[in-house]
Amino acid sequence: MSIFIHRCPPPAYLHVSGEDAQSYLQSQLTIDLVSMGSDEIRYGLRLNKKGKTQAGLYVIKTDEENFLLISRGTTCPELVALLEENVIADEIEFCDRSSECQLLTVYGPDAHLLFNDLKQPCPSSHKVVQDTNLVAFLDPRLAPSTFTLVVPHDHNPFTNQKVTFTQLDEIEKARIQSTLVNIPNEIGPDELPQEGGLDKDCVDFRKGCYLGQEVMARIHAMGKIRRQTVTLAFDSTIIPEIPSPLFDGAKQVGVLKSFLKVEKGYLGIAIIHENGMPALHKGKLKMKQNTSKINLYES
Repeated sequence: MSIFIHRCPPPAYLHVSGEDAQSYLQSQLTIDLVSMGSDEIRYGLRLNKKGKTQAGLYVIKTDEENFLLISRGTTCPELVALLEENVIADEIEFCDRSSECQLLTVYGPDAHLLFNDLKQPCPSSHKVVQDTNLVAFLDPRLAPSTFTLVVPHDHNPFTNQKVTFTQLDEIEKARIQSTLVNIPNEIGPDELPQEGGLDKDCVDFRKGCYLGQEVMARIHAMGKIRRQTVTLAFDSTIIPEIPSPLFDGAKQVGVLKSFLKVEKGYLGIAIIHENGMPALHKGKLKMKQNTSKINLYES
């Protein structure tokens, strides 16, 4: 069996409830919660009024008054602080459940077989499998065929299957190779969702008003942004700084947002201005650090 698992506490696992839960979250997030069915999952964004990315979160809808929010990059206190900013007289309650559970990332050729042991169907796209001790879904923000499970912190769901526990680097390598950006480290308060390709699945352009909607609609109508996220391969004699400016000659045309040491050098996520793309394709981009040629990563 080839089932690999990374285990950690969830940065944020939040239960949102109340009479106004759906209507309020609808006004705060980029996805259409009204059109979601019971036990469906979507990945949405919380933007500011300028359309910049403040948080990314998985949203699970139980019913109109109950939602589970999960974030890999934003802690629960940070997420609650963002979501509470515009609460006035809304009947809504935020309950931090992060300390109750563990976050399991499951991948590998036989990952789907784990659900036989759990006596649960294998999750399909946008659908959640859950019971008293389990919330599981096919993760849209990690490499293909990667599952995320939330289970009680003292619960061991692996009774029959042989699994191998791994480090986060293995999951990060596959994510970076797929150019699936992390929020807020790679796309964050200085970036628009479109710069990380997040508008394709994480922004619903036909829903009602929400924070940042005017900016999203304007960009959608114009159909053009000037920066884009790419995966880079490079070598360096020293550990790169983050963020690290990228230059075409003396002109800065991008920034390296993250990196990971791999067998041959480094892989990283960068945001490149359109003016810097020709230099990238020609292998002419440089960092201030002592690096060899920076290449556009090709799998």
